[in-house]
Amino acid sequence: MDKKWKENEGKEGEDVLRLLREVGLKGECLKIYTIEENDKAGWVDLTLDATPPSFTWYKTLFDTPDGADPVALDLGSMGKGQAWVNGHHIGRYWNRVAPEDGCIKCDYRGRYNSEKCTTNCGKPTQTLYHVPRSWLQPSNNLLVLFEETGGNPFDISIRLRVPRVICASVSESHSPPIQGWSYQNLFDGTISINDTTAEIHLQCADGHIISSIEFASYGTPQGSCQKFYRGNCHSPKSLSVVSKACQGRNSCFIGISNSVFGDDPCRGIVKTLAVEARCVSSSITGGASQF
Repeated sequence: MDKKWKENEGKEGEDVLRLLREVGLKGECLKIYTIEENDKAGWVDLTLDATPPSFTWYKTLFDTPDGADPVALDLGSMGKGQAWVNGHHIGRYWNRVAPEDGCIKCDYRGRYNSEKCTTNCGKPTQTLYHVPRSWLQPSNNLLVLFEETGGNPFDISIRLRVPRVICASVSESHSPPIQGWSYQNLFDGTISINDTTAEIHLQCADGHIISSIEFASYGTPQGSCQKFYRGNCHSPKSLSVVSKACQGRNSCFIGISNSVFGDDPCRGIVKTLAVEARCVSSSITGGASQF
């Protein structure tokens, strides 16, 4: 990202009295966050030793990273405000940090309350904000921020985010995939389902393939993504069936039924298939892997 930031010398805070008559931000009314109207603001260069003010507009230009991986803005150095890229509103950001203590193991038994599952103590609520590649041009992308509380725009960065681990958990009692449905009667909405078998669908990002199956259990698996573990009921063919269907492919489908796994590991019990898989770039060969 270009580290040459500019700020709007006409601070929004100077129009406090005007807000009594006209609700809104002057910069937003002038649409200074768009490529067409950006020059309407009186931008000045921002220096590294400047004290971060509040209620200030910032802008900079950046180039699009190569490849097809998802793009995200890391706004962890900012406080609270809004962001636009090439006139598109990303939304609001607010980097509040959770208290250091108070996190407990999630336990939803009994009556619900907000303290049953508290996580990420001492960490910000969110720092990464997705920017669709369809909004971007190869170079000179316009990033505009309206910062309300103060922050350091020089530490904002562009990140590429690709999920290296994908997970899914589907029960045989779940509805079948919608492609197996068909409407026989368009007037009364009667639905015919050709195949009632539920399916699990795994897919890596574009340009990536499933390199390995880290966990697979057809039966009564427990836990959550990256924390799955076997339950009392487990088909010994789980790993081999899933690996054969998915390994080396960008995406795969697996039916959730006894016929797929060759036996019924626990009669009279509703079975679930839980899978954790690892994705790597399709350009990687041999035993290499990405983390």
